[in-house]
Amino acid sequence: MSKAFTKEDDDAGFAKPPSSTMLAVPTGPFRLTAFGAAKLRRSDDERVREALALAEIVPPIDAPDRALLGVVVRVRDEQEHEHEYRLVSAAERALLGEGCSVDGPLGRALLGARVGDTREVALPRGRTELEVVALVAPETPPP
Repeated sequence: MSKAFTKEDDDAGFAKPPSSTMLAVPTGPFRLTAFGAAKLRRSDDERVREALALAEIVPPIDAPDRALLGVVVRVRDEQEHEHEYRLVSAAERALLGEGCSVDGPLGRALLGARVGDTREVALPRGRTELEVVALVAPETPPP
């Protein structure tokens, strides 16, 4: 029988580093959304728990009128496609691997926007205009 059909550990003889060793854990104060904090509290990684102690938790906004940290921004692009982006700090983006960092071009363009605003943003594929069609308070993940 071919080796391709046998059950053997592909990583035999190699030690895999824990996935948490890849995390960019902040070492100083940083901002974290309530949504991100709730997700990170479930982590078993001691470094993540230590980082949480340094975090300033941004309280959720029930009825946002501007795009701020933690707010989900729904936009319509020039092709009439809608997209949603949850605005987060760069540290939260690094820790969770999700959300739209307000330090990136898209996040910077959306930060402070109101429904009806049009924002121009430079993306890898070129400049585009995005119309803000809704601002939504995110749900907090269960504990």
